Amino acid sequence: MTESAKKAPRPDRSARATIRGYLFEMLVADLLRELGFSDVRLTSGPDQGIDILAEFPIKQPAGDLRSQLWVIQVKHRPSSRIQARDIAQLSGMFQVKGADKALLVTSGHLTSAAMEYASRFRAHLRGELEVWDRTQLGTLLSRFPHLLKKYEPLVSEFPLSATPAQSKHAQLIEQLHSIKAGRDSWRDYEVCCVSILKESLVPPLKPPREQARTWSGLERRDSLFSLRGIGEGWQSIREEFSANFLLCEFKNYVDPFGKDEVNQTRNYLKSTIGRLGIIFSRRGPDNGAVRMRNSIFSEERKVILFFDDSHLVELLRLRAAKQPPLDLIQDAIDEFYLEYE
Repeated sequence: MTESAKKAPRPDRSARATIRGYLFEMLVADLLRELGFSDVRLTSGPDQGIDILAEFPIKQPAGDLRSQLWVIQVKHRPSSRIQARDIAQLSGMFQVKGADKALLVTSGHLTSAAMEYASRFRAHLRGELEVWDRTQLGTLLSRFPHLLKKYEPLVSEFPLSATPAQSKHAQLIEQLHSIKAGRDSWRDYEVCCVSILKESLVPPLKPPREQARTWSGLERRDSLFSLRGIGEGWQSIREEFSANFLLCEFKNYVDPFGKDEVNQTRNYLKSTIGRLGIIFSRRGPDNGAVRMRNSIFSEERKVILFFDDSHLVELLRLRAAKQPPLDLIQDAIDEFYLEYE
């Protein structure tokens, strides 16, 4: 090796990230062209926050073609998730540009808060926002093998083909969606939820204690994950909530659950368990449940999170993406603190 070769500097991490980000923008631009977009152009300078501008032809009832202006934001985040603030930034730029449609393309996935924000934004603007996450992006790219080959080193950073673990995740998601809400299927729902939590949280957590009863037998907690001796971020949860366990309760109700279910969870959160619990349900809480949760926090500083099927699916997606599922729980805690009144 020559002396000059020895001294040749390697690009630092930030420079490599910038290069990969630009390559991802080029990949998205090429994909848009293949999908029928025209005048696809990467932006810079005054369009900061918008990465690509493109036109898409729309056929009018009379047969004429009209071009829609799309503003596109591109986020290459194979190991992190899109936050609500990213959606907010796109919505702001969309309105400033006076565009017809806004599109966010990412090599990762969205947090639950970002998904909720995107849903509200779509409803407010009559569906004028689209989001292509890794799953949707993979579906579109699979139609154009030459693009996969052209950008193979980049695409390898966010694999699009299913691994055996991901195939198992897909089976669990299908099983979850196939379970009908109602009393007759309560046990099927509980078993499926526990299977998803095991797949998502174990390790670093240990397998849970299911149907754990008190010594007297008067109380039965659906599932308890021990937090004792667990690192990888869980230590902060244990310290904040004096939590020896993560308590999980499952409600396969046809209707939203109410204050009685929240109060029951409150009673399970004894000093030996901790001050953090999650209620998983099919229809979410009613207004009484939300008010009860706020009262419980005011009186005892216990935090009870409300999760539904979408949270279970996101836990599996985070595990598949090799991202910490704990992030979803921490996001939900943050959202509770921000919304608490």
